Amino acid sequence: MLKQLIALGSIGFLGCALLAVNASAGELYRWVDADGKVHFGDRPPVEAKAESLEGQLKPINSADPTRKQNFPDSRRADQLERDYAARMQSEQSKARRQQQAACAQARKQLSILKGPVYFVDEQGNESTISERQRVVEARKLEAQIRQYCG
Repeated sequence: MLKQLIALGSIGFLGCALLAVNASAGELYRWVDADGKVHFGDRPPVEAKAESLEGQLKPINSADPTRKQNFPDSRRADQLERDYAARMQSEQSKARRQQQAACAQARKQLSILKGPVYFVDEQGNESTISERQRVVEARKLEAQIRQYCG
């Protein structure tokens, strides 16, 4: 009995599938109603003139093995990824060089600051700072060097 029900269910499913294919193979009509709205249907309306769309539409979900498929070019994506990685590495390298140059300049300033210090203003006059100011400035610069230069 169970086998007969399964067989009937399979036949019923097959019949529904064939009906769906047959229904989708029918004609399609397009018409505009009195309000200017566009409608589509499988039967033309009585009250309006309908245009048959048969042969004008391509199937949406059909597989066409004779047509070449346009798959994304994975080589292009790989090349873009490599270019991006190279650009990021170049930018990181440039930033590292700039930081090393800034650290070298800071170390040079620190070595100058540890000795006798005097400043020259815009008019060419020399001015000195107190020993206390020199020590404070040297400690600030050392802290910055430790923080940013290691």
